[in-house]
Amino acid sequence: GQALEIYENGYAQLQGIGCELDEFYKMKRGEITCLTGIGNYGKSSFLSWLLIVRAVMYGEKFALFSPENNPAHEFYHDLVEIYLGDQCTPHNPGRPGKMAYEAAYDYISKHIFYVYPKDIAPTPDYIKERFLELIIKEKVDGCIIDPFNQLANDYASAGGRSDKYLETFLSDCSRFAQINNVFFTIVAHPKMLRKESDGNYPCPDVFDLADGAMWNNKMDNIIVYHRPNHQKEPQSPICELWTKKIRRQRQVGKKGVLQFEYYRKERRYHINGVDVLEDILRRDKQIKLTENYTNDY
Repeated sequence: GQALEIYENGYAQLQGIGCELDEFYKMKRGEITCLTGIGNYGKSSFLSWLLIVRAVMYGEKFALFSPENNPAHEFYHDLVEIYLGDQCTPHNPGRPGKMAYEAAYDYISKHIFYVYPKDIAPTPDYIKERFLELIIKEKVDGCIIDPFNQLANDYASAGGRSDKYLETFLSDCSRFAQINNVFFTIVAHPKMLRKESDGNYPCPDVFDLADGAMWNNKMDNIIVYHRPNHQKEPQSPICELWTKKIRRQRQVGKKGVLQFEYYRKERRYHINGVDVLEDILRRDKQIKLTENYTNDY
């Protein structure tokens, strides 16, 4: 019956974010995606931006285990700055007004839930329990572990073999995503790379991850966020998203590379010259905060 459904109607269309990124990668429920990229190049910022875009477009909610972004209030402040498209500290005399900031903070905190255990080692089982709680209580649509190597991973349970441990862990995450019909993203750091002759780092590959063969085997999608000029020109806005593995290319996207820009001042990404989030907020008439209350205080 299901095969006939594809014959009759084609593959179910996934919801993208309405720009060129959709050709390369759209999020799919029940799948696990690995996002990797060089440390401190901004992969978590890219992911935060993508989640906010989806929250605004579809009202989706996400649970994040993200200890590298601790404390939580700083993490939320960063998300608010992406949402408002501006730096929200006294360093910026033209920053959005206090009402705008509070309204944005309220909106973000209803859509993105920060999971961080205060007292307990963050084992995969504990984090999945917290995710499940949020799926039930808050109806979250997606779960994010950022990054994998900040979990309390018990390699001894797999006889000290990291690849065997990873196999079990990724299989569990995949099952969790399927059973709960959620998006599931795991951020992973690559190993140290060698610089190219021009002084920049090459884009990491799947096999630059520890136990890369296992990631390659188990993940539905592997995407890499890269800034090709960042080492030599930290101010360069050029970004790349490489899709290294896409299991369901008819629905999710194609393998290849998309080039776009990051504008630090506005905390936002422009794809094909368009500030995608601004475009959506304008179309959506979503609490278009910045205009309403720029100078209210």
